[in-house]
Order: sequence, then structure tokens, then C-alpha cells
Amino acid sequence: MENSTSALSYEWEYYYDYIDPVIVDESKLKYNKYSVVIIFWIILAAFVGFLFLSLNLMSRSGNLPWSQRSKIKEQHRTSIA
Repeated sequence: MENSTSALSYEWEYYYDYIDPVIVDESKLKYNKYSVVIIFWIILAAFVGFLFLSLNLMSRSGNLPWSQRSKIKEQHRTSIA
């Protein structure tokens, strides 16, 4: 009779839920822990400002307003009649 325990092979699976997170000392970090959030809000405010300026310039360009087109059509109609 052969030894049945020598034929067994064990496989181990590691899950991240069971592994303890690495302990980090905050005083040794290169950046402040809130700097990423501050940078995000600054970039978001700059984007909104750029969007406001670009839309404001597009509205003043004179290519888009339909109210002027209606005035031109009314002038054209009155000049024909």
C-alpha cells in the first residue's frame, strides 16, 4: 500500500480582503493628503471659467443670434411691399 499523503498537493489562494494594508506614516509623505482634492477643485474651477468665457465669446461673435435674422427678414419684407 502506497503512502496517500505524499500524493496530495496543496494550493493557496490569497485574497486582498485578508491581507492587512501597508501602514504608511503621514509625516513622511511627499504631498499633503488633501492636495489631490485641492488640485482637482482648482482644475474644475478653471475648466468652468474657460467654458464660461468661451461661451460668452461665442455669443458675442454675431454668428449665432437669431433675433437679428428675424429683423433682417422683416426689413426685407417691408422693402418689397
